[in-house]
Amino acid sequence: MTYIPKNNGDEEKDKSVYKQLFNASTVGMALVSGMLVGGAIGYFLDKWLGTSPWLLFIFLIFGIIAGIKNAIHYMKKAGIDLENIRDDKDKK
Repeated sequence: MTYIPKNNGDEEKDKSVYKQLFNASTVGMALVSGMLVGGAIGYFLDKWLGTSPWLLFIFLIFGIIAGIKNAIHYMKKAGIDLENIRDDKDKK
């Protein structure tokens, strides 16, 4: 005997929840990947040009800025309202 689930609209709700979870999880990855890429570029440029540690610091800062920018973009895409987060912190 096979199980056939009833289609009462829960599938669409489940897909929506999983999509929101995926979008929210990319926020952390955006921050980390921006720092890693910026740091790696700076490290290898420093090694190649012999300017250690200046380019590492500069590109790490660029990576952090890019990571924050991407995180904000993904937060908006995931539907996380930044104003409500600020309001909730002010209320406490």
